[in-house]
Amino acid sequence: MRRMRLNIAFLVCAAAFVSADAHAQLPKAPKLKPSELNGKVVNAKGAPVAGAQILWQAADGETPHVLHSDAQGRFHIEKLRPGSYDFRASANGTWSEWEHNVSVRPGSDTNVTLRLTFKPPTIAAGVELKGVMRAWDAPVPGALPHDSAVDPKGNIWFTLQESGHIARFNPDTHEWKLYKVQTPDSGPHGLVSDASGDIWFTENYAGKIARLDPKSGAIAEFTPPTAKDPHTPVFGPDGALWFTAQDSNVIGRLDIETGKIAEYGVPTQDAHPYGIVKADDGGLWFCELSGGKLGRIDPSGAIIEYAPTEQHVGPRRLVALGGAIYFTDFEGGRLGRLTLADKKFKFWDSPSGNHSEPYGMAADSTGKIWYEESSADSNKLIRFDPAVQVFRTYPMPAPNSSVRNMARDAKGRLWMPLSLANKIAVVE
Repeated sequence: MRRMRLNIAFLVCAAAFVSADAHAQLPKAPKLKPSELNGKVVNAKGAPVAGAQILWQAADGETPHVLHSDAQGRFHIEKLRPGSYDFRASANGTWSEWEHNVSVRPGSDTNVTLRLTFKPPTIAAGVELKGVMRAWDAPVPGALPHDSAVDPKGNIWFTLQESGHIARFNPDTHEWKLYKVQTPDSGPHGLVSDASGDIWFTENYAGKIARLDPKSGAIAEFTPPTAKDPHTPVFGPDGALWFTAQDSNVIGRLDIETGKIAEYGVPTQDAHPYGIVKADDGGLWFCELSGGKLGRIDPSGAIIEYAPTEQHVGPRRLVALGGAIYFTDFEGGRLGRLTLADKKFKFWDSPSGNHSEPYGMAADSTGKIWYEESSADSNKLIRFDPAVQVFRTYPMPAPNSSVRNMARDAKGRLWMPLSLANKIAVVE
């Protein structure tokens, strides 16, 4: 019995020795060096571009970063996690295509070249519109096309608020392309194109800001800290995307380089900030639909409000033109103007009277103001010549059109969503 116990002890010790020795003989896994990426920014002719801004992020659109190319047009990123990344460069008003899904593998070096090829087209000057309109059906029944925008290639974009789509319309072929917003019940509302053709839009129902890359169809979303109903977006003089949030009563600023959003409360409670535009005085002007005022926000975030002496004023949309802000007075049935130099208001009764509900508006390339009287009884397109202060009216191409927004293309034409008629139209 004693011998058996000694044998068992010997076997256990031997096994432990063999196990330890075997463990000592296992090869060590090689230590991988951190993944790195080397990039270069070149112009359309292939020459390096110094000081270009590079926006890069994980392919899921999260956590964007910004860096700049050196004197030789190069940039370098160290210690990248393995995965897929997106890159885009810009400099001097030109942009590169997005380089999507650039694969970074463990312990490897990756190379990418960004070529600057896009430049926004110049706007044709002095195109005299005749008021002739053509209309097309929206591509989805009951879509409620809300706002319009024009990209650098001349495509016309619309938000389809009720169907949750961003829609692209080719004005030459009349073809549509639809992009479905992934967030359910998103309520896309306002939109604007950047210089490279990406479409930025507000999700009014879902409380988000989003960016659509038309080439890949990818949509990245950004959630404001408190604003639950982002409304109208516009690029400001600082290059950031500014937006109104009507019921939240704030003006928001999205830094497109970092994805961070700042918010600035409108001083008047329940002001219902609505349309917003960039003006020549370096600020951004917005309507206070319920507050009965115009507001100006400086890129620093400081807000000043201006109230007219007239009663029952409901500013809704606005344009900056010739040292003044023109706006539609939805509640009072008027066209309004505030001159930037002296901050004085002037009003003109709209042709169809105080129940005409003036709404979407734009300025043409000759300096004339166009807007639509959106009430079902009025339903007219209005042209106002500020030089002689004369109105002219045109019948809309569909009953109960309700134009909420207009956008001017490079040919000087005005594009309108006819929201309640579920159509779009162009003014030529």
